[in-house]
Amino acid sequence: MAEHKKLTTEMILKKKGLIEQAPVPFYSDLFNAEIEVENTHPQGIVDVMASGSVDEIYMYSRLIYENCPIFRDKTLIKEYEVDDPYMLAKKIYGANVLELLQLGNYILSVYGANTQSIEDVKKK
Repeated sequence: MAEHKKLTTEMILKKKGLIEQAPVPFYSDLFNAEIEVENTHPQGIVDVMASGSVDEIYMYSRLIYENCPIFRDKTLIKEYEVDDPYMLAKKIYGANVLELLQLGNYILSVYGANTQSIEDVKKK
């Protein structure tokens, strides 16, 4: 009997061709620079979507932390004095919530998520 592998999120995304393509950087108006975005944390996307959290800003901040290497920089975490590293993006963006949400939506689109469909599901 052949041994079967357990299907993973990475396998599904690889099949779709999403993981192998490096995402285009996100242009930040706030910083007037490009932010590197990775698509190597698909399980984090699944975890955030399945968490049932009602704090959308926290969810987006976590997506950014997990998929943008600059937001995982230990120096930034120390300088911004955050206990929860997932809150770093929220703290850095401060009142610039619109760009935080745009970056989060861009990350979701990198993984093939239609953000309008996600909003429709949240409303149900």
